[in-house]
Amino acid sequence: METKRLRLGECEVHLLPVIKGLVSETERVRAEFDSFRPDKVAISISKEELEGLRHMPPDFEPELTRYEEIYAKGLSEFGEVAVPPPCYVAALELCDHSHVPIVPIDLDEESFTELYCAVVPGTTLFTHSIRTWLLKRRKYGRGGPEEFVLAWDRTVNRPKGFNIVEEKRAEAMAEGIVRESRGSRKLLAIVELERAARVHELLTAAPG
Repeated sequence: METKRLRLGECEVHLLPVIKGLVSETERVRAEFDSFRPDKVAISISKEELEGLRHMPPDFEPELTRYEEIYAKGLSEFGEVAVPPPCYVAALELCDHSHVPIVPIDLDEESFTELYCAVVPGTTLFTHSIRTWLLKRRKYGRGGPEEFVLAWDRTVNRPKGFNIVEEKRAEAMAEGIVRESRGSRKLLAIVELERAARVHELLTAAPG
């Protein structure tokens, strides 16, 4: 799960894959931020999610779906888990403290909802909703948190419609990184591990 380094035009880009939920990821974000000293940070959440992080009340109590509960329980075998994702909270705090712009590069809520409704049929949603008991019984990668997260992602997003949604998210993230690299010298892109490899692939194929 190493940082990927590439150039987009005049901009040096560091793509940092992160594991959502794992508290220890905050140290990786801080270390990369401090060593690279970016002039801008791109983050793989929506604009609505970023605003939610900015205005999160002190008494915030997360309401997790069954899928999120199973994911959190599995991930907790590798360390402390928290919501909202500590890697994103740390990125926002670092940027605000250092007066570095932070920009969301995931699909906004309206675009995501329209895409989801267009490509995920009702039958898939029904099947997806009753699979939680199977997910609880299934064994995922035990080699480390990266293996667990990627195995979980492959299982949950196996249905065709979900694959399309995740591919479009990766494309949006890559396009956002390219867009934000313009006018920037050093861009740090903090991208969820599940989409990071595909985003990197798209970026290396991007012109100039």
